[in-house]
Amino acid sequence: MKKGIIIFIGIVVFCVFVYYAFGVFSSSVGWYGYQKWKYRTLTSNMEKSKQRKVFVKELNYKIVDSANLKGFYFKPYIEKGFRYGYHSMEDTRIDTYTKYPYNLSYERNKKDSIVLNIFPEDKKKLDSSDVFWGYLKQPYLKDTIRIEIEGMREQKGVIKIW
Repeated sequence: MKKGIIIFIGIVVFCVFVYYAFGVFSSSVGWYGYQKWKYRTLTSNMEKSKQRKVFVKELNYKIVDSANLKGFYFKPYIEKGFRYGYHSMEDTRIDTYTKYPYNLSYERNKKDSIVLNIFPEDKKKLDSSDVFWGYLKQPYLKDTIRIEIEGMREQKGVIKIW
């Protein structure tokens, strides 16, 4: 009888240990492994930007020279640059110690296979940029920015943002 109780308690202690060990391992590989709080990020739409309190203003735009863009949705805006909190993606830490505190962001439907690229000569009009995103020193655009639309199904066009 005593041997059965000892085995039962041993199994319970082992299961509790495995449960907590898996949690620590999962955190180290998952959230803490990726270290998402270290990198600047963007919102995917204006609603999320407003919820995080980083939204600055909506921009004007016009799609020109377009072909086969049925159902394409696009809306540009400026928001403050931010990072996720240390323990959660729900926390927002606004980037204040950077040369480029604002993002040129846009919301669009991601279901289509369309790629948006800022024209190389227009990247110079931004304070800083990569292929898809622009970064700004001030919360406004100095000049019109053009973005090329390329799709797999002969979709093409140019978006002008001001």
